[in-house]
Order: sequence, then C-alpha cells, then structure tokens
Amino acid sequence: MRIEQSPEFQIHLQNLKNKDPLFLETIYNVGNGHIGVRDSNPLQGNNPDYIGSPGLFINGFFDYSAVSYGEKYSGYPDNDQVINRLFDPRFIRIKVEDEDSATDHFQVENIDKNLDMQTGLVHEMFSVTTPENRNFNLVIESFASLSKQNVYGIKYSIIPTNFEGDIEVIKMHDYINQATHQQSEDVRVNQDVGQMQLDFIPDYGQPSYLVTTFRSQQGIILTYQAGEATNANPKIAYFEDENHHYGYRSRYHAKPGSQKEFEFLFSIGNIHPLVNARMYADQYLASLDNFIRNTSFNAELMASAQVWQTFWLHSDVKIDGDPVIQSCIRFNLFELNQSAGRDELTSIPAKGLTGNGYGGQFFWDTEIFMLPFFIYTEPTIAKKLLMYRYHTLQMAKEQASDFGLDKGAMYAWRTINGYEASAYWLAGMAQFHINADIAFAIEQYYTITNDEDFLKNYGFEIILETARFWMQYGNFAEVDGERHFVINRVTGPDEYSALVDNNYYTNVLAQFNLRLAVKYADKFSDTDIPVQLNVTGEEIEEMQEAADLMYLPYDKEKNVKLQFQNFEQLPKMDIASIDQSMFPLLLHYHPLMLYRSQVNKQADTIMVDYMFPLGNTKAQLKADYDFYEPITTHDSSLSKAIYSIVAARIDRDQQAYDFFAQAVKTDLVDLHHNTKNGIHAGSLGAAWSGIVYGFAGIVNNADHFSLEPHLPEVWNCIKFRLRLHHNELLFTIYQDQVEVELMSGKGMALSVYNKKIKVTPEDPKEVAPH
Repeated sequence: MRIEQSPEFQIHLQNLKNKDPLFLETIYNVGNGHIGVRDSNPLQGNNPDYIGSPGLFINGFFDYSAVSYGEKYSGYPDNDQVINRLFDPRFIRIKVEDEDSATDHFQVENIDKNLDMQTGLVHEMFSVTTPENRNFNLVIESFASLSKQNVYGIKYSIIPTNFEGDIEVIKMHDYINQATHQQSEDVRVNQDVGQMQLDFIPDYGQPSYLVTTFRSQQGIILTYQAGEATNANPKIAYFEDENHHYGYRSRYHAKPGSQKEFEFLFSIGNIHPLVNARMYADQYLASLDNFIRNTSFNAELMASAQVWQTFWLHSDVKIDGDPVIQSCIRFNLFELNQSAGRDELTSIPAKGLTGNGYGGQFFWDTEIFMLPFFIYTEPTIAKKLLMYRYHTLQMAKEQASDFGLDKGAMYAWRTINGYEASAYWLAGMAQFHINADIAFAIEQYYTITNDEDFLKNYGFEIILETARFWMQYGNFAEVDGERHFVINRVTGPDEYSALVDNNYYTNVLAQFNLRLAVKYADKFSDTDIPVQLNVTGEEIEEMQEAADLMYLPYDKEKNVKLQFQNFEQLPKMDIASIDQSMFPLLLHYHPLMLYRSQVNKQADTIMVDYMFPLGNTKAQLKADYDFYEPITTHDSSLSKAIYSIVAARIDRDQQAYDFFAQAVKTDLVDLHHNTKNGIHAGSLGAAWSGIVYGFAGIVNNADHFSLEPHLPEVWNCIKFRLRLHHNELLFTIYQDQVEVELMSGKGMALSVYNKKIKVTPEDPKEVAPH
C-alpha cells in the first residue's frame, strides 16, 4: 500500500511561532490511546542539568496520592489519582571520546522538527555540542503504532560534523520515576507523581522490566529490542552493567559526515493487578516479545501508517480557503485519535496522553465534547469509550450508596479507576450532571449507530441507574405555588457558580435522563431485562412525573433561561474592567467572590441551547446568547466552541467564526499559554463539533437528519464524512449548495434547509441548494 505524505498534513517547526521547549514537547508527542510519549530532549533522562518534562504515559496506569485536608469531613476522597510518568523511551546516552552526556552537559539545540500526521511519524534533528566543542547532528524518528497498541519505535542517526573520534551509544533505562525540572503555580497542573518500582527481568536476552506501583497495586511489563538500520558492524550488543542493569551499547570510530543509525522497538504491556504481573511475568513478556520479534522499525511504521491512512479517509475535515484553520483542525483530530482508550477499561484523559495535567484523569469532557467525533466517524472506538463507563458502573453505584442514597449510580467527576478523585468537591463531586451527561452520550451513540446490542446489554442499565440517582437526590416541592421536581445543591458546568439550586443545565439533562429511562423501560417491557434490573411500574411512573414536573428557572422579564434559581439576584461582575493579567479568574480571585457574582467561567445554560437545538425559537437563542456571552470569561478551553455553535445558529457569523478560530487554535497556537502541560483534549473535540453542529448546521433527532449550513465567508467549501445508521455519507458544503454522496450502506433520507433528499446505492449523489 502506498502511503500518502502531503505538506498539508505536516507540522513543521519553522511554521510554529512558539519555540518554547516544553510547548514543543507537547506538540510533537506521539501516542495511540494506550501509550503517549512527550517529545523531550533525548539526552535528558533523569539528569538535573537539562530543563524539560519528558515521560512515557500509559493510559490508566496510575498511583494514589494521599489528599491532605485542613478539615476532612465524611465522604471526602482519601486519595487523589495520578497517571504515572514512566522513564522516557527517547532517552539515549552518548559518549564522545572522554565526554559523557550523562555526566557532562551537552548543549542540545532544536534544528528541525516535523510531525507527519498522515503516518504518525515525528522526524527531528538536533545539533549537539559537547563541552570540548565537539559537534554532531542527532536525527531522530519516532512513532507510536496504531496497528499494534503496545509498540513504540524510535530510530537515532548520529552524524559528526567537526571531529573524528570514538563514540559509544548506550541505550539503558535504569530509572522509573521520571524526574522533571519545571514548576507551576497553576492549580490546574497536578504536580503529584505516582511512586513506582522497577525490577529488571534477567536472562531474557534483551532489556525487560516489571514496573509496579506502590499504592494502586498495578503492574506492567516492558521490553525492547535493538536493530541496526544500516551498517552491520560494529554490532549493537546487549550487556549488563556493574549494577546488574541491562541495556544495549555500541562503540565505533566516527569521522565527520559519517552516519550511524540505531533503531529500537519497545513493547509496552497492558495493565495487570500487581499479583498477576509478578506471578505471570514470564508469560506476559513472551506475549509482548511477539509484537517486536522478526520485524523492524520501518515495517512497523508502515503498518501503523496504513491505519492512519484509514483514519484520515473516514475522519478528515477539508476546508478550502483557510489554511491556518485547516492545519489546526487536522492537528486536533490527530491528537484526539492518539488519546482515545481502546480497551474498554480506559477513556480519554483531559490532557490526552501528553502530560500529567489533571492527573491523567477522565472527566465529562469525553462524553460531551469528544465522543461526538468518534460516534460519527469511528463508532467502534466510541463504543469502547462508553464501555469504560459500563465497567465502572458498579463503582458508581457504590459511591451513591456511600453518599447515602438507597439507589442509583453516582459517577465520579474526576477519576481513572472509577472512584472519585476530586478533593475540591464544590467544583468536583457536586457536578452531578456527569450522570446525565453519560446517559445523553449513550442516547446519542444509539441514535446514530442503531446499536441495539449495546443498548440492551449495557446502555439501558446505565441510563436506568443514573435516572435512579436523580430520583434519590432530587425531590418534589412547591415552587411559586406549583408542584415541581427540584434538584438543589448542585454545581453546573460553570465552575464559577457552585452549590446552587436548580441549575438549568443540570435539570434539563436530568429530565432527559429520566425520559430515556422511561422510554427504554417501555421498549424492553416484554423482555426479562426489567426483572433483572428490578424495574417496577411504580418506579417508572414516578420518573415520568419527575420529568414532566422538572423545575426549569426562567426570567420572564428578560425572556432568558436562568442559569439557576435566583441567579438574577446576584450582582454582575464587570469583566471588561478587569486587567487581562487577572485571567483566568480562578487563579486570582477567592472562589466565593466568583460564586456571589454573575460571572461564568464557561458555557453553562448555553450548553443546553447547543445540545437541544429543537424546540428553541431563534429569538430565544438570541436572548440567551446576548445575556450570557457578556458575563462569560471563557477561562475554560471548552467554552468558545460552544458559543461559536450557538452564534452560528443565530446568524452572528463573525462572532461564530472568531470564537471557532480561537477554539480550534487552542493548542497549536497555544492561546491559553499552557499547552506545555499537555493538550486540551475536550477543546479538540469541541472544535470539531463547531464545524459539524455549527457551520454545517447538523441536527440529528433520530426521526430525521438535517443540515442548515452557514459557512464563514472565507471558506469556499468544507468536506467531511459521517457515519449514520450504518451508512457513510460524504458531505461537500459550498456557500450556495450541499452535495451529499453515499459512500457505503443502503442509503437514507435527510433534509437540507427543510428540502428532503434521499441517497441510495442506485442514486448515490444528491445536490441541494441553500
């Protein structure tokens, strides 16, 4: 298979304005959902002389960090969870004559970097100068395999420029808790690290390790093999040093302009309970060895690149007329695909696998901001991400019970293993809306894929148990002389308002959650599922009543949805008068000063307008937008894409484009000045939604699929594919018409600006003006 390589899919160092090394470590990371490797200085290792934040991250491989409270009350989490930062597989030790990069400070300069997103390959060149002014170029190629989730490959080329002499290359990883040399005052950056132990597995003929955690009691096996890309001599040899550590080394005499290449393939194991990892280490190691035996760097790169080609075939978004935005959106999609767990036991960390920001934990970001992309383009991955929530359902039920509820599931706001890790419960556990967010995502997945098996065996149980939570946490009460179902003391998406009554977003999502439970209880009423899940008619009737009577606060004078009950009583914060150096506000204001004001960190009520487009008049959308946009700081990277979508729907074209452009540039242009800590995975997915739900104007409500496009003026057209009801459709949207082409499937009907069209295998292409 021929692998396409196009400049439009490449990120060149010369084209980036930001050349900060920590920023580049994030941008040029490689990953595959199981592993992620930051693009660090390859000579750093654990050497304190080099400034950087290197590391290998394994999705779901974490340790506990004890939480210290000034006052600890019942139910507070005892432990935080933090993804482990393992040794840097990029690290290599180079000796030049009597100079050693491990003990002498070699000056390392970035000369060139290029990320080829069509193949997943990072190609880079460093100029390295020793203290005695010996200089050589170090060329590195690396990738994380998409065809074999356990495989990471790296190739080094050493080219002396101004000396002739002896060189020794040593590839050994004799440490495990990767040290970093950066500090941050940002409360969003988790500085905690897990504690691990590394044990060499001797007598295997190649460096092999058992890595275990102290508190979470997890274990993994790692191994790697060396090969030579060119010269057969001198051989690279497996060796044991005086400390009984194992690695590879090669000694040779080099001349200026000569080139010597070394390549290594790592096989990085799956996560096991510690006792299993120790007991079956030999079996796991033999299995891992099969991934990298009798193969080569180039062979594995080609296999992985073919998977990347398939990904882009189905998932690319082509924008004609806006090259900067085009580059950014492709980078975003590339990172989403690199970050998504694919084993049903992991999800997508908030920073992907590019750093330990937010502890490598999973949030609502996955279900609301990232999952739509996978549902429409890679539904197999979407299902696995939802299965993570099913596999942690029992933990959610335990948490509800520990919380004091008789029934239901209470999903953790921040977690890796399914249990709550958020110590700041006001903006953590109190965001109960995550229960309904997950139910919403399940319905979206089912609506678009028609996956009956998933709904029957997994999805409905989650919907039911989360609905039961709302019946336990909420209650019927009289409001303004009428009986309602109310949900008090919650925090909505906006973390600048905490512990409020009847948050509009939360109540709408809970109402939707309850109605889903009622709908699917009826759907499965003739099966044995209701009996298995202890569903009664009385319970379903009460859920229906709660949904029908859900209290949704509304300001009749201003004709806007109130973010929460009595929100109108709070004073407005004058955002325009605040110096820009004070943003984000959470780093400079006491939380109570924010809680007492009409000021939003991110979209909250506007999220409802985005997620439930039907039933809103354009006048209502405009009223909501005009009320909330001026009081929103967009301190969250999740915010601007959502405002872009709503702005597009109310014909605020310039605002829609401006918000979208800022959202899509979040990481590649480093708009929040913290990409060095890792990507903003939720924002990546939200930007894709900005195109599909905003500018393409797509609405899918199960009964029919419709588009109401309104492209930015600078775009000539956009092209993308979506999978819908077992069909794959190619949409080409111009300023004045929409082309829909059936690429596979039996065909389906849809509408463009209320004009009904149908594509079939016999008539696969339709054109609709708009």
